[in-house]
Amino acid sequence: MERNFDEPLFDLQVDREAGNHFRESSKWAKFLSVVSFIAIAIVLLVLIFAATAMTRALEEFRPEFAGASGFFVAVAIVGVLIVFFTSYLLFRFATLTKQGIERQDQIIFNKGLLALKNYFMIYGVVTMLTLILTIISAVTNFGK
Repeated sequence: MERNFDEPLFDLQVDREAGNHFRESSKWAKFLSVVSFIAIAIVLLVLIFAATAMTRALEEFRPEFAGASGFFVAVAIVGVLIVFFTSYLLFRFATLTKQGIERQDQIIFNKGLLALKNYFMIYGVVTMLTLILTIISAVTNFGK
C-alpha cells in the first residue's frame, strides 16, 4: 500500500497548544537571529576597520605568519558567512512558521519547518567539523 505524502502523518494536526508553542518558539528564533545579524555586522565592522592593525600585530607576535594574515581574514569571512546563513535560516523558520499558523497555511508552515531542518543540518555539520578539528588540535599539541 502506497502512502500519499499529501495526507497528514498519523493524522497529526497543529492544535491550539502546539500553535502557541510554535508562536513562542518563532519569537525566540527571530530574537536570536536578529541578535546574530547585529553581531555579524559588528564583526564585519571590526574586520574592516581593524584588519590592518590585526595584521601588523599578528606579524609582530608571530613573524612566521607574515604572509598568512590574508588567510586568517578569509577564514573569518567564511565563518561570518556560515553564521549569517544559519541565522537567515533561523529567521526564515520564525517568520514562515508564524505566518503558516496565523494564516492556517500548511505549505508556508512546512517551508518554515524545512528552514529549521536545514538550520539544524548545517549547524550539526559545523559542530562536527569543529569537534574534529578540536580533537586533532588537542592530539597534535598533547606532547608539546
